[in-house]
Amino acid sequence: MNFRKFECFLALADELHFGRAAERLFMAQPPLSRAIKELEKEMQVKLFIRHSRKVELTDEGIFLRDEVRSLFARMEQVREEIRHLSRGPIKQLRVGYVASAMHSILPGVLNALKKELDIHIVLIELKNREHVDALRAGQIDIGFLRNGAENKDLVSARVFTETFSLILPLGHPFAQKNKISISKMAEEPFISLNYYCVPVLGDAVRSICRQAGFSPMVAHETSEINSIARLVESGMGYSIIPTSMRTAYNGNVKFIELDQYQERAHLFLTYKKEVKPVVKESVDLIKRMYPDGN
Repeated sequence: MNFRKFECFLALADELHFGRAAERLFMAQPPLSRAIKELEKEMQVKLFIRHSRKVELTDEGIFLRDEVRSLFARMEQVREEIRHLSRGPIKQLRVGYVASAMHSILPGVLNALKKELDIHIVLIELKNREHVDALRAGQIDIGFLRNGAENKDLVSARVFTETFSLILPLGHPFAQKNKISISKMAEEPFISLNYYCVPVLGDAVRSICRQAGFSPMVAHETSEINSIARLVESGMGYSIIPTSMRTAYNGNVKFIELDQYQERAHLFLTYKKEVKPVVKESVDLIKRMYPDGN
């Protein structure tokens, strides 16, 4: 087993299409297919369900994808820290974030931190539920997550608020519209973000559907919000996700904003009450940038 096979696996897990995964890796499809088969043989499990034009992750594949992402992120963090050790003392900030934050305010925050405070930033992508443990263990200094975590040792401040959007494949009959009643989607397959990954988003989506008079027919479920649009693009169903995710998909799917509903997706900055100076400087800057959480 080697890291190249894991790179092949992760590319296919992200793209869910052999052709796109091969292009991403700058390799032909046959060697990619061989690498996946070898990995499945070594793991002694099926990682993908293969269809004629697309693939799906099995439960084992979803688990491995999440673990490999964490492993690669940790390796990159170690490389960065080793490179900066040789440069002497430096102000460093370890930032945890949910994947969707990268499509809203996080890039602007990172640019401001670098420009205004001249600090070295280590990015660590985490699941929503992993942030609290990572903060308490000292693995990250601040976290951007979907629900606040106010308690005796942590503080949360809302820094971003957005609407939800209905997301459809471009070939869907409603994809030419900019407004529809989502009750028309009641009988169609729904692609759901795993409720226990981000309960606050799941509750908001359920509330929107309930107000429209139906409960969605869940056909597929994923623990990664970035995978949802890929599944929608493949024609496997529709979904409802935060509107900021529109920036990630370059017109491959149709977003219809559901601003008629009061439900909103929020992003919270969370950190320890007792922090070192560089963290306090960073938190103060971010709060000045987004004082009202909008």
